[in-house]
Amino acid sequence: MSPIHHPPPGGSHGPTASTPLLLHQPTAAAAAADDDTTSTLGPASTRSSSSSSSLRSTSSHRTSSRRRAAAQRTARNLSFLSALLSSLCAGSVTVFSMYGHIFQERLHYSQFQVNGVASAASVAMYIPVSLLGYVCDRVGPAPLSLLSAVFFGGGYALAAGLYRQATVTAAGGAGGMGRHHGGGGDTEGIPGGAWAYAGMITAFVFIGIGTCSMYLSAVATCAKNFGRGKHRGLALAVPIAAFGLSGMWQSQLGSRVFCERRADGSKGDDVDVFRFFIFLAVLLFVVGLLGTFGLRIVDEQDLIDDAVEELERSGFLDGSALFSPVRSVSGGVYGAIVEPAEPIDEEDAGILAPSKDADEEEEEARIKKQWVLNAETRRFLTDPTMWCFALGFFCMIGPGEAFINNLGTVIKTLRPPTLHYFGPPTSAATHVSIVGITSTIVRLITGSLTDLLAPSPQAQHVQITSSTPMLQRMRFSVSRVTFLLFFAGVLSLGLATLASGLMQFHDERFWIVSGLVGAGYGAVFSLTPIIITVIWGVENFATNWGIVAMFPALGATVWGLIYSAVYQAGANKKLASPGGSEDDSPFCYGVDSIVSKRSVEKLYYPNEPHFFRFFVKKFQRRAPLINRGYHLRLHAIDVLVRNFLLKDHNEARKQEEKKKVKKVVVNLGCGSDVLPWQCLTRYPDGCKDAVFVDVDFPDLIERKRQTVVGTPELLGAFTGVATAATEELPPNVVFRSDQYVQVGCDLRQLGTLRAALVSVLGDLSECVFLFVAEVSITYMETEGADGVVEWAAGLGDSEFVLLEQILPAGPKHPFADTMLNHFHKLNTQLKSVEKYSTVESQLQRFTSRGWKTVDVWTLWQAWTDDTFLSAADRRKLEEVEPFDEWEEFALFASHYCIVHARTASEDGSTEEEDGSTEAQEIPTQAVTLQFDELPGQRGQRRFAAAMKTLDRAAAIAALDRGNETSITAVVNVMGLGTKARLQSCDVYSQGKDSTGLSSEAEGSAFTLLEGGPTTRMCHALTDLGNGGRCLLSGGRASPSAPFKDCWLFDKSTNGWERTHDLPTPLYRHSVTRLGNSDMVLLIGGRGQVDIFDGYLVYQPQVGWVSCEIVGSRPTPVYGAILACEEGDVNFSGHTFSGIFFGGLNNEGVIPDPKLCWNLDLSNPKVRFVLFPQMGIHFLGGKTRELLSRFGATCVPLKSGEFVIFGGVTGDHLLDQQDEFLVCSVGGWVCRITRRLVDQDLLGGGRYPLLVGTSAVSMPDGRVVIIGGGATCFSMGTFWNKAVYTLHVPSTGMTAVNGLISSDSHWSHVKTLEIVSGGREVSQPVGLEAGSQKVEIKPILRTKLESQEDFARLLHEGKPAILEGLDLGSCVADWNLKYLVEKVGKDRKVVIHESATQAMDFNAKNFRYVTTEFGDFTERVEKGDKLYLRALSSEKPSEQPAMLTDDFPLLAPDFVLPPQLSQVEENLFSSVLRVSGPVNMWLHYDVMANVYCQISGSKRLMLFPPGDVEHLGFAAGASSSSIDVFASLDSNSAVGQQLARTHPHEAVLSPGGVLFLPPLWLHTATPTSDSSIAVNVFFRDLVDGVGYAAGRDVYGNRDLAAYEKGRQDIGRIANSFQKLPAEAREFYLLRLADELRRKARS
Repeated sequence: MSPIHHPPPGGSHGPTASTPLLLHQPTAAAAAADDDTTSTLGPASTRSSSSSSSLRSTSSHRTSSRRRAAAQRTARNLSFLSALLSSLCAGSVTVFSMYGHIFQERLHYSQFQVNGVASAASVAMYIPVSLLGYVCDRVGPAPLSLLSAVFFGGGYALAAGLYRQATVTAAGGAGGMGRHHGGGGDTEGIPGGAWAYAGMITAFVFIGIGTCSMYLSAVATCAKNFGRGKHRGLALAVPIAAFGLSGMWQSQLGSRVFCERRADGSKGDDVDVFRFFIFLAVLLFVVGLLGTFGLRIVDEQDLIDDAVEELERSGFLDGSALFSPVRSVSGGVYGAIVEPAEPIDEEDAGILAPSKDADEEEEEARIKKQWVLNAETRRFLTDPTMWCFALGFFCMIGPGEAFINNLGTVIKTLRPPTLHYFGPPTSAATHVSIVGITSTIVRLITGSLTDLLAPSPQAQHVQITSSTPMLQRMRFSVSRVTFLLFFAGVLSLGLATLASGLMQFHDERFWIVSGLVGAGYGAVFSLTPIIITVIWGVENFATNWGIVAMFPALGATVWGLIYSAVYQAGANKKLASPGGSEDDSPFCYGVDSIVSKRSVEKLYYPNEPHFFRFFVKKFQRRAPLINRGYHLRLHAIDVLVRNFLLKDHNEARKQEEKKKVKKVVVNLGCGSDVLPWQCLTRYPDGCKDAVFVDVDFPDLIERKRQTVVGTPELLGAFTGVATAATEELPPNVVFRSDQYVQVGCDLRQLGTLRAALVSVLGDLSECVFLFVAEVSITYMETEGADGVVEWAAGLGDSEFVLLEQILPAGPKHPFADTMLNHFHKLNTQLKSVEKYSTVESQLQRFTSRGWKTVDVWTLWQAWTDDTFLSAADRRKLEEVEPFDEWEEFALFASHYCIVHARTASEDGSTEEEDGSTEAQEIPTQAVTLQFDELPGQRGQRRFAAAMKTLDRAAAIAALDRGNETSITAVVNVMGLGTKARLQSCDVYSQGKDSTGLSSEAEGSAFTLLEGGPTTRMCHALTDLGNGGRCLLSGGRASPSAPFKDCWLFDKSTNGWERTHDLPTPLYRHSVTRLGNSDMVLLIGGRGQVDIFDGYLVYQPQVGWVSCEIVGSRPTPVYGAILACEEGDVNFSGHTFSGIFFGGLNNEGVIPDPKLCWNLDLSNPKVRFVLFPQMGIHFLGGKTRELLSRFGATCVPLKSGEFVIFGGVTGDHLLDQQDEFLVCSVGGWVCRITRRLVDQDLLGGGRYPLLVGTSAVSMPDGRVVIIGGGATCFSMGTFWNKAVYTLHVPSTGMTAVNGLISSDSHWSHVKTLEIVSGGREVSQPVGLEAGSQKVEIKPILRTKLESQEDFARLLHEGKPAILEGLDLGSCVADWNLKYLVEKVGKDRKVVIHESATQAMDFNAKNFRYVTTEFGDFTERVEKGDKLYLRALSSEKPSEQPAMLTDDFPLLAPDFVLPPQLSQVEENLFSSVLRVSGPVNMWLHYDVMANVYCQISGSKRLMLFPPGDVEHLGFAAGASSSSIDVFASLDSNSAVGQQLARTHPHEAVLSPGGVLFLPPLWLHTATPTSDSSIAVNVFFRDLVDGVGYAAGRDVYGNRDLAAYEKGRQDIGRIANSFQKLPAEAREFYLLRLADELRRKARS
């Protein structure tokens, strides 16, 4: 053996260095390079003496070298082709998204279970990759290819068998093919159960292992054969790109060749999973066998030799047992290295080296290879760079894998099936192809670009440079890592685009996501192995790449589970929520509107067979509004279909022959409607000669067919059933029976539809047709939809029933705008609604296209038309479920029309006007409807009630500024908020500009006394005038839970007090003040069961008095218009008169009569006189009712007129130009004098939706309108986001914008909680001014001598000022300047910035500002109203503040004295407080604390815990809005309330310490320009038991017992809900009294 020569330590690796001859044989490339050069192994003299025989030998050697090089090139090329074939086929698992959703639909897998199968394949593909790579490096790629053949063939064969068995089992059961949206992991609904699912998991584990084996064998072959050349990047990119391309061609083959066939033989949209799996099993088995013979590593020994050389040069072999001792030249044993005296040439080396046989050389090569590869593996695993690199790979590839695996279900969520009417949706196969193409292109580009632009590698192993040195110096270079980071960003951008929602409902844009993800995914997967070869070499590539490739397995699993959880949550949410609809959730369009129809079916038709249940897997009860709306839709269509079926068409045709006419009902765009089964059940006689034909897109009708065939209850309704399995069906017909036919057809292909009808019906002239289109053709292009209408008229004797959306008041109406935006967001635009937006245009649409008789109703008109519902029918619906969404129901129904068109003429079809109705032309007057926009969600409440009151505190503040104008506040009380009924009120005030800044500063002082009504809506709030009080009466919780309690609000005290109850619980009752008195009249209202038919007068001293009716008694109504003529009272003060009209009767109809009432209080009697009817001419000479409204507002004007606005009418949707009407009454005649219209606001799209609004009349005649809005069916909620002020000019005058003063703008000041509860009225409300003065006690001052003194004080639970304590140097040193020096002027802090001195946490009259500490102290010195309550510097939202951690340079100055050691032992937080001239609001802390005044002085006011009920703390709140310092010495309402409390006062100067026991309520105000303090909180409960679990940053989270108690109270209150209101109130008050007694005991 030749000796091994070590280079000198630190020596050069240049030409003079010694070369280890044994371990570095010349490669083929080196031999070829020596063709034109002589050997460099000996001196020149030796070379010049060579004989001619040597020259011949050299020539022979060159020829042999060329042949060997050619053979090696051929071997490399053949191996490359074999690797390319393997890569092109290995990626079959990437097309999982083609059939993943089919597993969900056919095998009833949940999304979690589908992802379980995909994750099993991913895990099996990645987890064993390092082991397989280890094997590949040591035994070669051929065994791995054979292994892949076995696993691929077995895996796909097993999956095919399981799928076939499962689908057969599923077809045999009931339930069909609906999508399974159940819970996460159970296998109860899976055909074959858990064993079948486990078998499928096993199959895909095999497939994953096969994928890994085939892919790794191919890539490793290319890496080792070409990884050291100048095209290493391209050589690796090609097989990797081919792997990505495999998914593309296999998905296209599957969708085009192995697609399912429909019953008519046409191609389906889904792949035939069984056939596709069998094909893959055979294909991949054959490819794996070919790879066994075709994949070879050429000159692998050279790679090992190069690795040894580099390891040796790096010193890695020093001390190696294999390479350090070498064999002696003279002996056959290992010995020391012998340095020869002369150079040794090749021949000498051959002579000196001992001879070895082939087995020894092979064994030695094997041992050497094993040792080198193991050494490389160890070095790879111990390299920290590798782990960072692998972690990045995990983060990049995991989300990409999850996206690709779930492409099918992601695409399913993009848009609903309705889009089929104007273009087929995109498919998973398309986007699998896009991902494959972009991935392939980018892989090839990155491979080539990195070869050209990347710098020459400086690796641990000898590499052939990718360019000449000169080119390397001159060319521009970009690192491969830069490429990697760029494409990681591309991948992230694609996923971020998907997450942003930009693709939702826009699947035509989805190629952007697929392209970005494909590009990023492909580049990252291509660059990662290239970088591994460059940095860590190629000889151990399979092992190294296998280790790194394991990381995406975990990433794919984690992100797949995240996607599954989100998908499953989306599938289950919203459908069960009140008001929610299928359109609200983008996840489950398969359920469509049938979820709502299923809810209607179960609730409204309990005694009929239910058919929607077979198309809806889980019943979801919808909100009453949704139920009522869908019931009306279904019922209106059902009535017209019923009339068609029961009509004698033979008599109508006057046929003499005995052959009967065939009745055909064609449902255009049927979806999952169950019209045939319902008609066969309800009208069996009318269906004897009828055939029902369902028409929809082929893929949708195919799914419906499978559900029908797989459901005995559906299939059993028919006779003569024929399917593709029993006989050949005509084209496009997928199901045929004697009674029912299914046709798969695009509605734009009317010739195809006609041919299908002829094939199943025969001669169409012997048929009469009824075409039904329920919200279907509106999604078509208008031309196509009109073509359907005209085509249907051309079939002869036909009828057409159309139900679709209209825009009766134009697209700017709030409901219409919400509806259009909703459908636009879904990318399901209503194509015909703008052209056919009214009843009149729909009428013209049909009459112009061959229909001779046409009737059109809005659904709101259909509601009151006896054609569809009788009075008894409407009354019966009230028994189904409580309902009070009438305005919203009217809005919905007014925006849908139903058309009934016939080709036959019918006598008497023209509707004549009732000549008895007096039509009136009404003039229009221009007015200004002032618009003061509100920020955010402020003021969003509806069905509340408003009152105006004087904000005295704001008025005083205004006087201080020299403004003598009183400040009027408007308060909107309770009502329904964005999520629930509200126990609060909104306060509005006027300011100098529309920004509201000035009004907020003034109105923020408005507060409420404790006590008041409980949360409610639909109540009445009536201003009683000069007495300064307002009466709140009735209201409701739910529609079945009305209230009877009444409350008086005293404007002088801002407090509520209970007054006389109503005789019966009522809501939506009509109440009006009688003239200028303090009495009110109440008429109507909805009770717990029926409408109240009484008439009541409220007198403050005696309560509610019933009135006798003189003459005829009006029909009981609720929600009516009631008003008293302004100032209309006779000399005795006993007679009043006014108007009463509109409302809703017990039939659900708004009655027409308009009444004038006259009330005599001497012996309470009321008489009603009927006004003449009034209307306005509309299109076609029809009159439309304008005054009879439900839910409207009526405000008396000083002119004696009334302004009426809002609500809904009984026969049409109010046009926005008819919203505001002014009426006058005289001579028992009521007339509309004018309409009030603000054209500017109307055109700007900011017109209010006058439903659920509150209004007050101002002293100057303006009408202020606040709140309001409506739930727009299932399409969203519209809220009025402004305060509207109506400036009503006198008759004949016009509005002038300049009349609006700069002080008249309104803003929302704050929201105040109303603390429920209060005392009964037994005396005049409130206390006389100065009748009771608050007694303030000074807090005890004490000196602590020991720890025991403080323990005693703590046990007593009383506050105390602790004197004589040494707090350290802080008292002497701390001032604002010193703090800046220690804290740093640039330190960022969060401060409170207030506009007023009294900060209010509930009203949030301050704002949080992040500023620099230096800037904060400068502003404090200037007198700005600022406050700093220090937070944790590291985790302000998670950890309490600690002076030692947050201000380490200040902390040593502050010392807790030894007397307070108990505080330090139980320390919770220590808080630095710095403030200017602002008050800390009234609040309490759950933990005890010591307040240490360091600089400046403060006055604190404390209240014992027992005073909490008098201090305005809302339930669950730890802060109050009462300004104690402003109210203690005043005679205000709050001052009178504070008179019941027991305040304690403390004034602290520097060095003063106040002990604050827990739960003592306290507030503080500075008595110096600035204040610095430290607040130390500590736990005082024994062992900390009783504190609430979880985070408590501020130390004021209520104790656990209180939090649990509040939950218990809620449960207790709910347990009384089913009792009558009187009983509920009685027992809850008893329980409350019992609690109070226990609290006092």
